[in-house]
Amino acid sequence: MSRRRGRRGKRNVSARNPSKRARLAGPRDRAQEQTDAPAAKALAEGPSRVVALEPTGPVIVRSGRPFDGQAGPDAARFPPPSTVAGCLRTAWARETGQDFGLHLRALAVAGPLLLGRSNQVLVPKPADARYLRTGDDASCSRAEPHAFEGGSGSDMPDGLMPVQLTRPQDGKPGTGPSWWSLSDLLDFRSGEDVALAELTKRGWSPGAGDRRTHVAISRERGAAEEGRLFQTEGLVFDGRAGDAADGGLRLLARVDEPLGPALAHLGGERRLAALEPQEPSVWPAPRPGWLQDIADADGLSLTLLTPGIFKAGYRPGWLDEKLIGSPPAVPGLTLQLCAAATERWQPHSGWDLAAGRPRPTRKLAPAGSTYWFRILDGADQEALGSLWLANVSDEEQDRLDGFGLALPSAWQPVAAQGLTEERR
Repeated sequence: MSRRRGRRGKRNVSARNPSKRARLAGPRDRAQEQTDAPAAKALAEGPSRVVALEPTGPVIVRSGRPFDGQAGPDAARFPPPSTVAGCLRTAWARETGQDFGLHLRALAVAGPLLLGRSNQVLVPKPADARYLRTGDDASCSRAEPHAFEGGSGSDMPDGLMPVQLTRPQDGKPGTGPSWWSLSDLLDFRSGEDVALAELTKRGWSPGAGDRRTHVAISRERGAAEEGRLFQTEGLVFDGRAGDAADGGLRLLARVDEPLGPALAHLGGERRLAALEPQEPSVWPAPRPGWLQDIADADGLSLTLLTPGIFKAGYRPGWLDEKLIGSPPAVPGLTLQLCAAATERWQPHSGWDLAAGRPRPTRKLAPAGSTYWFRILDGADQEALGSLWLANVSDEEQDRLDGFGLALPSAWQPVAAQGLTEERR
């Protein structure tokens, strides 16, 4: 049996030569792609704090489960923030001649998001958007915090409202894109209805993973070990793609120190990714009046664009027993949690290179989780500007690694009792 290998990156390829780098770039035929046109990308002329990573092949990110006793490989996973942070910190150390050590962990990273065609930014689907299907008709419906009708209740913590559909609808759960364009999310957060057909056209969903079978190699003999087979499954950045993904998708991140073009290792098996500095304007900025709308409202919502890590599971640890607290990035802003919409928690682990042992498994609040807060104090534009795309996880190192990237939006809290006229 032959041992299957990924691309080793042994060719003499300059990261500063796009035409040569394109010949590396993965499972797609680059001659057929529209990314050949320079106008499709906003590449910076020099090093930049905003960078894109274009994988040259399927990206392998394991959950940390041991191979022993598994029925099959881990499903293909989107790279968590810590994987991208490690990639960018390594690239920065090599570019600047830094020693590899724990001091690199202080280099702050935000992201990853996705960057599509014409530099369209894609973000995870918010948890309060629900896909419904009735016969041949499919739609995207909105859920918001609303108190129960009289005679109903739940075992939720005191002070939290349930998140319910804003209007009664028939139908069963349907399917739709797992990534939205940022413009669609901002429209959704502004209260506008978004059509599922348009979401699908501009969004993206990952396709089937790239599954490969491997054999363990004896270090002593340099030959295959009998019966030691295992599989890996990599994420391919095409899948069920809309217009945004036509021509390929890249990971988008922001880092504290500027980086120049390079080839970097991303994920397992030392798979390669082309690191491309971007113009600073590629990183999302709030729309005109967006922060003022939040300041004028009595509440705000926070939507996680990367998974969050909180001591209390779904709930931020910077909230006290009354669900009151301040986000780490804005200590003067006082909020009270009113409701939360999250999907099932995700396991996260890895290998601790410094300690030489596996990292403890932790629970992630998935990207797309949404939290609604009542604003109690300190909501001026300067404070809200600091909250825009800030990392809000509990621990400082998790924030430096990029966990808990949050998008704030204006929200008007509903009355504690009763329903809106629309729901009546």
